[in-house]
Amino acid sequence: MVISFIGMATQEVAIKANLQIFLKADAEVLDEVMVVAYGTAKKASFTGAASTISAKKILKDIPINSFEEVLQGSAPGVTVNSNSGQPGAALSIRLRGTGSMNAGNEPLYVIDGIPVVSGDVAVSGVSGDTKSFNIMSSLNPSDIENITILKDAAAASLYGSRAANGVVLITTKKGQEGKTTISFKANWGITDWATKNRETVNGDQQRELTYEAFYNEGILYKDYDEVQAKQYAQQNVDVWAPKLDRYSDWESALFKSNGSMENYEFAAQGGNENTNFYASLAYKNEKGMVESSWMKGFFGRANVSHKSNDGKIKMGVNISMSKQSSSQVSEGYAYANPYFVTRWYAIPNIPIYNEDGSFYEGFPIANLGVANPVKDMNLDKSLSSVFRSSNSLWASYEIIKGLILKQTLSYDYIMNEATTHWPKASHNGNLHQGLMIKIPYQNHNIYSSTVLNYITTINEKHNVDVLIGWDVDDKKETYVEAVGKGYSTDLLPELENSSTPMTASSGYSRDRLLSVLSRFNYDYAGKYYISANYRRDGSSRLGINKRWGNFWSVSGAWRISSENFMQGLPWINDLKLRVSYGINGTLPSKLYSHLSLMSTGYDYQDKPGIAPGTIPNPDLAWERNKNFNVGFDTRLFERLSFSFDYYNRLTTDLLQDVPTSMTVGFTSALKNVGSMINRGVEIDISYDIFKHSAIQWTTGLALSHNKNKIDKLYDGKDIISGSSILREGESYYSWWAREWAGVDPQTGEEQWVLNTQNKDGSLNKELTKNPGEAQRIIIGTPDPKLTGGWRNSLSWKGLEFNALFSFSLGGKLLDDACLTYTDTDGENAYYAIGKQQLNRWQKPGDITDVPRRINNYTYARYSSDRHMHTNNYLRLKSVSLSYSLPKQWLNPLNINNLRVFVSGSNLLTFQSYDNVDPEQPINGNVNFAFPAMKSVSFGLELSL
Repeated sequence: MVISFIGMATQEVAIKANLQIFLKADAEVLDEVMVVAYGTAKKASFTGAASTISAKKILKDIPINSFEEVLQGSAPGVTVNSNSGQPGAALSIRLRGTGSMNAGNEPLYVIDGIPVVSGDVAVSGVSGDTKSFNIMSSLNPSDIENITILKDAAAASLYGSRAANGVVLITTKKGQEGKTTISFKANWGITDWATKNRETVNGDQQRELTYEAFYNEGILYKDYDEVQAKQYAQQNVDVWAPKLDRYSDWESALFKSNGSMENYEFAAQGGNENTNFYASLAYKNEKGMVESSWMKGFFGRANVSHKSNDGKIKMGVNISMSKQSSSQVSEGYAYANPYFVTRWYAIPNIPIYNEDGSFYEGFPIANLGVANPVKDMNLDKSLSSVFRSSNSLWASYEIIKGLILKQTLSYDYIMNEATTHWPKASHNGNLHQGLMIKIPYQNHNIYSSTVLNYITTINEKHNVDVLIGWDVDDKKETYVEAVGKGYSTDLLPELENSSTPMTASSGYSRDRLLSVLSRFNYDYAGKYYISANYRRDGSSRLGINKRWGNFWSVSGAWRISSENFMQGLPWINDLKLRVSYGINGTLPSKLYSHLSLMSTGYDYQDKPGIAPGTIPNPDLAWERNKNFNVGFDTRLFERLSFSFDYYNRLTTDLLQDVPTSMTVGFTSALKNVGSMINRGVEIDISYDIFKHSAIQWTTGLALSHNKNKIDKLYDGKDIISGSSILREGESYYSWWAREWAGVDPQTGEEQWVLNTQNKDGSLNKELTKNPGEAQRIIIGTPDPKLTGGWRNSLSWKGLEFNALFSFSLGGKLLDDACLTYTDTDGENAYYAIGKQQLNRWQKPGDITDVPRRINNYTYARYSSDRHMHTNNYLRLKSVSLSYSLPKQWLNPLNINNLRVFVSGSNLLTFQSYDNVDPEQPINGNVNFAFPAMKSVSFGLELSL
């Protein structure tokens, strides 16, 4: 009897009762093919550093808006930071640290071979608006087949000037030869805050702490005696924190008990030996924790490919379209942010309604000049309506055996119709008698790629792969902005109904990139590998003297396990060493920094005028990323896979604003002057716990450590901005503040370390109770010491379970929101008070880290490391459990598969600092953005 299975060596065995057969791995079949720059490669022959992620393992059934949300923990070296928990909000992605100051730090995204626009595409006419829109949410996660993350120069250098921050290659699903299959999938779920955030005291506690602050003010600042101080405190507490029969629950009034989500997907795929197709259509709707925070949209995709009977001609088309709408509420320190006002002035001791049912707008709301937040809730609108159409055509022709010419042409179009509407009834709108802002923004991206690839094998041992190519990338952005105010009614908000047109403007920008590229891969007998890549880019963003740049890499690998001297070690299934070095680049974020631009608005005697706006720099050039990587991959006991990488990433020619002589009329100019280093290690471990049994269980661990350091600044001078500092030898994200020394147990006063400089250059570590005497030092950095993830995949019969934990150790958070609002130690009587203030000092001998409370506290809001906290956390990032009904039940019904599932994201969080969600902006500064959400969803999938 012959036994065969995909990925296993075929075996012939004699037939007998109670057979138990273990198939051995077939090395040739299991030589995994991975997606790389401009094509595919066998993983065994790949000489660069890359991580391959199966969408089936990390994305299947998980309720998310964008696939990026689960990248952290799935692969080493990847960090994902959220700036907001609102649906569709933008994310910050870093591969192997931060490498630029004034250029981009986000990786390049390539979908099915096409570089695409990524990141935040939100536009707004409101100064300081926090609205964001992650355009990668236009890609339906269910359409993704796999993801490859290119990290080092060898892996990414074919993308040249856009590859310094890494490359994320996304491959969407394709049809397979065979019977057409149709599937329908639906799931419904609920969302809530992932953690408790900035809990504040109740009404009685507010009175207690307010009374205490006024009492201490009377004793310490006003020289009152005991009786006077108590009388003073009682009079004021009844004004600032009055006793109510029923205290107000602003949290429940402003936020829903939970959000919701629903998702419906249809997909069909199939084909024959010449043509295959994949098509999908989806609808998603997610509602946040407030009524005016939501996102919904339709998504469609069609991938079709065809080849001629002789296989020489191949062609295909990939079409994707999405139409999404989103609404977001203001965040940060905006009056319209409900998360902020409930931690500012909306305290339990202020009523929401008057006795007659009208909205309360008395003290302190009227004194602050703000609105009752419940009255104002959901009136202002900040909308984005985003249409994206990404279309590509490709065709290839095999000229002779192994020599293939391929042409790809794509057009990526994004249209964002942004609307801001402040009705007359709202606090903001009342100032203008109603306001409307309309901004239609368009992004056009035309991309053409022509490559000639020759692959051959000589004498069965010499494998050669040569590629040359030519790329053209042409981007154009346009926008029109119109503003109107003065409306007779809120029912007719369009601009034509405004009585006072305010402003109208338009803009246009263009960005072009021309490239020639080449690649040479060679391996001998599957043992020794060398690879070289070269790309020359020309960009319209750069000065005329530096417009063209050269980017290259060289790499090699040695498969030690194929050597004869390794044959006596059968437990080592595979062992490969890798090393690479190369140079990639980063373009300036601004398109015209190299030009001498003219600025309008300099009118003279009612005549239109212009004036110079920038200084030209014909030598403005790329930032260069010099990347060294050494690592190894091994497979042991046919169960354990282990990968290790060490990298050193030196970025030179960093763009920095350099001071200039005032005689030229400007204070600074953008030049290439700085350098920065990122150095680290990455480890990826995978182990098949149960392999040859009914139960299949694979577990894996991804670990990474990155050390960031500024190597060079202009003239070696520090750059200080608020509590941030850039200094040579320190991390890019370093905090500059006083060193806090705790609370004096006898008096309850705060103490700081002087840190003045002694004559010998050392720092004076004596203590002071006057923060004005303490000098600032670098107090810390948000950079974690270790990040990673723990993944598990189990299956048994029809059950399948997948889970991903992500974690971070050694990082810090600087909670400025505590410093300025909830933990001012009594400075402002009408402020909401954080629960941690209940631990304040009250009497001599108290040991605490919260000082005594004093109204009008003199030393409130002095920045220090008091509010810098260790940010260690472990989070259950995603989890899913599904069950597929037995085939024998379904076959009579002509059903291929029927599966039910339950899934969740961010369901469990264990953290060292529990006042805020641990996933914060990459700079570690915590403000009043909406926290991350957790979700649970239930669904089913039917396949015919």
